[in-house]
Amino acid sequence: MDNFLPLAPEKATLTEDELQKQAALREAAAEAVEDNDWPRALEKYSAAIALGCPSALMYCRRAEALLRLQRPAAARHDCGAALAVAADCAKAYKIRARAHVQLGSLAEAKADFREALSLDFDEATEEAAKALDAQLATAQAVEEPPRQRWEIVGGLEKGLVVRVGQDLKSPEASSRLSTGAIVQELELVGERLRFRRVSGTGPEEGWISISLKDKVLACRISSSEPQDVEEEVEEEETFPEMAPEDVEELTEEQAERQAELKAESAELAEDQCFDQAAAKLTEAIAIGCASALMYGRRGELLLRLQRPKAALRDCSKALELNPDSGKAYKARGRANAKLKRWAAAHADFQEGLKIDYDEATYEESLNVASKMKEMAVVATARRVREESEKERKQARPGNGRLSTSHRSTPSAAFAAVSASEREVFAVFAASDVYLPPMLSSVRGPLPMAVVCCAAFLM
Repeated sequence: MDNFLPLAPEKATLTEDELQKQAALREAAAEAVEDNDWPRALEKYSAAIALGCPSALMYCRRAEALLRLQRPAAARHDCGAALAVAADCAKAYKIRARAHVQLGSLAEAKADFREALSLDFDEATEEAAKALDAQLATAQAVEEPPRQRWEIVGGLEKGLVVRVGQDLKSPEASSRLSTGAIVQELELVGERLRFRRVSGTGPEEGWISISLKDKVLACRISSSEPQDVEEEVEEEETFPEMAPEDVEELTEEQAERQAELKAESAELAEDQCFDQAAAKLTEAIAIGCASALMYGRRGELLLRLQRPKAALRDCSKALELNPDSGKAYKARGRANAKLKRWAAAHADFQEGLKIDYDEATYEESLNVASKMKEMAVVATARRVREESEKERKQARPGNGRLSTSHRSTPSAAFAAVSASEREVFAVFAASDVYLPPMLSSVRGPLPMAVVCCAAFLM
């Protein structure tokens, strides 16, 4: 059995001698870690914790040593103690997730990985989370075969009627399924589909008709067809305090206090306590005369805390104070990407790369450009399809030909393209790098759509 190690005694503060002894023990533990002497590191960390008033980081480091010594249950216990000290300690979530994996508690591990990445994203943790997701998906696939997905194309502005039962006379659900929503097939009986909603708005489950008379209401989605079923970023409309506009110059005392707060924020950020770091920086900004760098740093912290709207506002303020801040452009590009504002994200990344080029941001910009292309192609295909359906309905009765006034023309087809899609195409038209891949990936009815876009942009 994996015995838990004692936690710290309840103490309000440590004496100066105890603080010095604790610091020496932590240093000795760090040296043992460098030498891969994990039993000695565990001993020193335990002695430091036994003195009292340990930080969340101390519990995390002892938990890491316990994991190295194949004691995942004890490591998980220490991570719980760390989170009791600092509830937003990403490191504790990451270590506890790995402990859960070793203990076979995969669902708990997934939850901890998700929380850790929301607090502090890093590629190694993301890869571990993806590996766990693949493991869970494999296990689920054994139990349940993959299900067909459908896209809701009917319903117009009001959405598609959903009923609680298979019968067309069964009661209606309290809301309708939005046009463009993606659903998973649970059961198909004739023209009636029982679904589970994947994206869009409406009931989580229910029954719909996939067609009604001559109207198609839902279309099967091919596994090779581009999809965008990510959930939108949810964020409360709360923003941190900005610098007061009436403060033109700081007193010597205010300047010293602001410098102290900035230093404390930097230390907290190093310890991955991003919430506290952002709070300290907000306190510093509230004193007044905040620089572009201060706003830029807070914007990065807000991104770490999954608050892209607030981060976007801070980055915009930083650029207002310093239009040549490449760092602010890059951070704002990431915020726009989280908010799925692909055109704005692309523009910010390009501007940031012009000022200060780096490979990591360049790779991010390519991903954004790819997403823009995919969204433009899918959205335009849908709209052109809807416009073609509308034109067919306006055909003269008695024959299958369209009247001259309703024949498809580039201008008529392009009228179906929304302003946001035109913005996307405009960005591609201004770039020699990304437009060719978009054109080369077009299939089916899209050549006319692309011609329409070209006609609009010329």
